Amino acid sequence: MANRIKIIFNLLKSGKITPIFNGITTRLYSCITSFGLEINPLDVSDNSLAENSLKVRRFKTEDLQVLKEEMRHIRLVKENIPTCYIVENSNQKPVFRQWVFKEDKNEQVKNYFGGLFPMLKKNEALLEGGFTHLDYRGQSIMAKAILSIFQLEENNDIKRYITFVDITNIASIKGLNKVGFKLYLLRKEEWFLFKRTISFFPITTEIEKSYISTISSKT
Repeated sequence: MANRIKIIFNLLKSGKITPIFNGITTRLYSCITSFGLEINPLDVSDNSLAENSLKVRRFKTEDLQVLKEEMRHIRLVKENIPTCYIVENSNQKPVFRQWVFKEDKNEQVKNYFGGLFPMLKKNEALLEGGFTHLDYRGQSIMAKAILSIFQLEENNDIKRYITFVDITNIASIKGLNKVGFKLYLLRKEEWFLFKRTISFFPITTEIEKSYISTISSKT
């Protein structure tokens, strides 16, 4: 809460009212539907995108604004929940950021996100907060970066990754499909008068058709 108040204060101080307004209107009334995706990293060992020059390292404080994302994810950064990665290209330019939360971080994730994600089991991990540098989009950076993260020795114990993507975020859904992620769940996050309800739904034929239509679209 303290981090959130500080961020709001800094936004007001700098005259950036839009993020505050958007946050309020979202909590008054909204419904966000997301695809839940899963993958076993052992199933993608032959993915051609895994052969790339990207390098992965741990996030450092000075990396906060290197991706030109303004205030996005700043509160998550300040919460300091392990583990956040920075991915660099061959010129050592940061091009992507990704959090990987393992089962031992369940309580921290729950305290920060509420019930937005299922509890992780042993040898499972959640991908959250992925963001590609604005100047490097359209180059399959996200897919390549995630595959590079899979290959880290410290992640060898992970047998299943999950992630959730807004159904309107077509670029990210397609990128995760390139990695090899499969649809396994649907989530609805509904706000009404500052009260949030989170619901999970099993995959139906209709939901599966919607997902296939998304990854097959030309946009």
